[in-house]
Parts: sequence; C-alpha cells; structure tokens
Amino acid sequence: MNGVLIIDKPRGWTSHDVVNKARHVLREKRIGHTGTLDPLATGVLVLCVGKATRIARYLESDDKVYRAEMRLGVSTDTQDADGQVLETRQYDPPARDAIMQVLGQFTGSLLQRPPAYSALKVGGVPSYRLARKGQAQEHAARPVTVHSLDLLQYADPLIGFRVHCSKGTYVRTLCADIGDRLGCGAHLTALTRERAGRFTLADALSPGRLAELVTEGTADGAFVSMNEALAGMPSKDLTSQEITRISHGNPVPPSPADVRSADGSPVRLVSERGELIAVGVLRNGLLWPETVLA
Repeated sequence: MNGVLIIDKPRGWTSHDVVNKARHVLREKRIGHTGTLDPLATGVLVLCVGKATRIARYLESDDKVYRAEMRLGVSTDTQDADGQVLETRQYDPPARDAIMQVLGQFTGSLLQRPPAYSALKVGGVPSYRLARKGQAQEHAARPVTVHSLDLLQYADPLIGFRVHCSKGTYVRTLCADIGDRLGCGAHLTALTRERAGRFTLADALSPGRLAELVTEGTADGAFVSMNEALAGMPSKDLTSQEITRISHGNPVPPSPADVRSADGSPVRLVSERGELIAVGVLRNGLLWPETVLA
C-alpha cells in the first residue's frame, strides 16, 4: 500500500503508538508521520505509507491549526498537564480585554524557545530523555509564525483559544509564555490539532476504525494518493518521453506557470493517468527531479 492516511490520534497515545498500530494492521513497515503530537494531544496525524514516506518532508512544512485550553496560575516542567508542578501562583484574574491584548502580542513572526521536554535532538539524544534524567538542555530560540490566535472562551482559570501557526510552533510553550506575560504562569491542559495542511478532522479516522476497514477489506478507500496529498503544489503533466528522462535523473522543460516560480520551488511531475512520478525543483530554467517515485 502506498499513500497517505489521516488519523485522529487518541489522547494518551504517542504519535509512535499510532505508527506502530498502523504498521501492525496494514502489515507494512514503511510508515512514518509528518508532525509529532504529544500524548496529551488529539487530532490530525498524517501518516505516510509505503512509497509515500518519500514525500513526508513536503507535508511536514505545512501550517497547522489547533484548538487549545490553558490553565492560569500553575507552571509545570513540561509546560502541559502531564508534567510536574513547578509553581502555583496567587493572582487576580485578568480581564477578558487584557487577555485578548496579550494574545495579540503573540501573533506574527516570533522567536520561540523549544521546551526541554521535546523530541529535538541534543548530540543525537532526544531532549526529553535528557530532561527526564535531570540533564535538561536549554534550546536556542528559533523563528516561528503565528498567523492567528483567537480567544474562544474564558472562565478563570481556563482559557480556550484557536491558533493557526507554522511548522515547529510549540503550543504548550505558547501557553507558558502567555501565562508569564499575564504575570501568573500557565500550562496547556488540552490540545486538538484540527488541521494539518489541507487535511482536517473531517478527513480523519480513528486507529480502531482503520483496523475495521482492514478486516472488511476496504482500507484502500481510506488512502489519499500521493498526487492528491500534494495538491497544493504546482504540477506539470509529463509525456512518456519526459517520464523516461525524469526517471533517469534528467531535467525537463517547465510549463509556463512554473517559469514564474522561484528557483527551488517544488513541482509535482505527473503522468497522463494522474500518477505522481516525481517531485521536481525549478533550477536555472529547468525542472530537475528531486524525489523520483515511479
């Protein structure tokens, strides 16, 4: 099986738990995901199966939309409800207008410091493993983009919000930083990824439902083709001669639309039957194959 699956990750599962479940029920070892969700979180987890693991990097860069809840007054070592409490503060509940003002300060281009309890590697070791041993490492701040941050509800000490953000944004760190800006501290208590790129919760199925479809022999219908998964990317239809050239690592002329793209822009290279042959990049006026799938 080759293609993309959209899974609604259950709370309490790691992203790797979902991958292992899919490997077991599909009897396919080549499965990976395109963006980690912490055990506390639920929602859209995009799995790449079979050959589709080779297009994972093009999906990983997509924006995400989350619905989240944070609790004021309590800070934890992991910045979420699964961690150990570090501090509990007494505070006067902020006014709704004050909260909205602070949320506005966390939109646009930001520098965010990833949490110690994260999957980022430090000398080849996941940061969270070092943190669990009391060897937490402070990561350098890195740029992220928060496109929108909307207050959904507020009943002290809980604040609900929706955030549309770039790849690499830690929502739990966003909660901790907002709490600090409000002067009372905070941590994430609930998180649902509502959208990853073009895929939404409406597209997702539970791990249990995937297993049922496999038993019924209808799992093929749950897969999104590699070409469709990258539908947001410009495309070029290839002739049979161009398919041969691309398959041997040679470039082909771009279409007129591609010429207007910047060098390095990825382009889907598609057969007349709608099969994704490769992902190419525009370079010096030609489309060069970057990832060949056929």
